[in-house]
Amino acid sequence: MRGDKLSADDSALESAVTALPHSGLVPADAINAAVFYDTDDAAFLTASLGCVLDVETAVLLTDDAELLPALPPDRRLPVEESALNHSPVDPEEVFARLRPRLAEGSGGLVVDMGWAVANLQGATSLESWGAVADRLARELGRPVVSIYNQDLTIEEQMQAAFRAHRQFLAPSGLHDNPYWIPADLLDGALLDDQLSFMLGRVVPDYESLRARRRTGQMHARGATPSWLAKPRALLGAPPGAERWHIHCLGHLQVFIGNRAVDWRIQGGAPKKTRALFAYLLQSGEKGAHADRIGELLWPEDWSEDTKRTRLHHTVAMLRKTLGDAGAVVRMGEYYRLSPPRGSWIDIDTFEQLCRRGLSLYKRGEDEAALRIYAAAEQLYTGDLFEDLPLEYVQSEQEDWCMPRRIWLREMALKLQYDFSKVLSRSQRSREALEHCMKALAIDPASEGANAEAMKIFVAQGRVDAMHRQFRQYRQALAQIGATEGAEIMALYRDLSRPR
Repeated sequence: MRGDKLSADDSALESAVTALPHSGLVPADAINAAVFYDTDDAAFLTASLGCVLDVETAVLLTDDAELLPALPPDRRLPVEESALNHSPVDPEEVFARLRPRLAEGSGGLVVDMGWAVANLQGATSLESWGAVADRLARELGRPVVSIYNQDLTIEEQMQAAFRAHRQFLAPSGLHDNPYWIPADLLDGALLDDQLSFMLGRVVPDYESLRARRRTGQMHARGATPSWLAKPRALLGAPPGAERWHIHCLGHLQVFIGNRAVDWRIQGGAPKKTRALFAYLLQSGEKGAHADRIGELLWPEDWSEDTKRTRLHHTVAMLRKTLGDAGAVVRMGEYYRLSPPRGSWIDIDTFEQLCRRGLSLYKRGEDEAALRIYAAAEQLYTGDLFEDLPLEYVQSEQEDWCMPRRIWLREMALKLQYDFSKVLSRSQRSREALEHCMKALAIDPASEGANAEAMKIFVAQGRVDAMHRQFRQYRQALAQIGATEGAEIMALYRDLSRPR
């Protein structure tokens, strides 16, 4: 395999590919392209693919039987056979599985990126796929095209696509992606390397800029003090240490690369170490004052000196747990986490999925909404920091967790309730009822979920179950000192009428 850095021949080839007329097939070498398509416009997708490959001879990786229906079964490959459904994605395993299939014939590879919607490693897995796609295209000289259903693609996935694919594809032809970054620069280079490479792709005249910037000056950069935080790369992913994957919903879990963090480190107090991590995480870039941390972790009547000593020890244990002395930064009286750039947190993805699902539901795109909701449901495995000891979550000094926990819980409740409404609209009452029950497990007094459950029972001809549901709703309200609203009372009277 050739290196991912562009050679002069590579650059000449890419210039030639980009300059080709917008008709007919273009050379397949190093085509790692992406297409964003609308499911209602099949002609757009086939016309785009036709610019770089013969669709009839391509291998299609998908679980969607309706996607490119003209392709026969022997040209279709389930996602599970590629290992792209694993989380995290192992690039070597994916490459080893796909290479023989691509080497068999003369066509290219088309990959339905729907698998990325439910992947728990977020954009990182999509970037890993980009590196595999580029390697397949370079080694085998066959086009690899990743197709994204634009309705299912959330913001972080689109951002990752800019970093993962050399080109974008449309019926007008193949278009060079100036934001693409090779795998070796994505994970193992300085930001300066990334930006110089990107500039050279946008303006060929600057192709030698990267080499010039590395000559001489690079040797002095380690001595330059970082007075300000390093600027964030816009579309290029930040390089450096292995990124963190942080799961806050349900049990707190942190993965560094593919390794799960083990909080049970010798000499440490796992509960306090995890609580410190969670507290600093929600404190963001500003960080948390040492006194507030001390009051949270040691609310007993210890002296300030004792609390500071214990705090210093706990911070040291957290750094050791995370395997990086720079993982926790001290700034005067404040401490903050310093995760590697490009680290992932489940809350952001969960919120994006919920917003996208609601948008699709309102537009009547039910099947797409269901896929998005299923992915969001997979992320919400429980309350925010569910396994943290209550003494740290309900601190008398600072209510740092519960408001956010309640807000996310309400979002999960609405997710299940909306999930149920989409299924009901699709005449899938049994599944709709299951999601109503999940919503009611979160909040038995939810008027919307109870109303939806009552309507489903009547639709199923189970009037007795509808009455029982209404009684349970009133009992749940009584426990919190509330009474039923006018709308659900009117609904109950209407549903109780003989049919």
